[in-house]
Amino acid sequence: MFYSLFFLITLSIATDLSYGMKPNWPGSYNVTPLCNQEMCCCLSGEVQVKEVAYFFMTISGKLAGQCNGLSTFFLPAMKPSTYSTKLPIVGVINLSEDSSTVTVESPIGTQCNGRAIRQ
Repeated sequence: MFYSLFFLITLSIATDLSYGMKPNWPGSYNVTPLCNQEMCCCLSGEVQVKEVAYFFMTISGKLAGQCNGLSTFFLPAMKPSTYSTKLPIVGVINLSEDSSTVTVESPIGTQCNGRAIRQ
């Protein structure tokens, strides 16, 4: 019994090491001034990504620019198992391999792209 348990633990560790680091989405990020607020509705200040269940997360933050009176952003989403995901309205969200930077590719155009650095 002990040897079986030891084998399973060793196999689990070896599997994780062989696949490298996993994406770490949850955290606090500081938005960098990439998005053009004169043309777009942009995230500003700090963005929070919180894990709410094993497969789910929420993304929230403040908005600035052409947001039709909206001042905050809150989006529940499936937590990706990869470093990239596509969300409605937002576009493609990419997490760097070291999980330190989030970039957003807006469907509106490059002037509305965003970037945030983990605190």
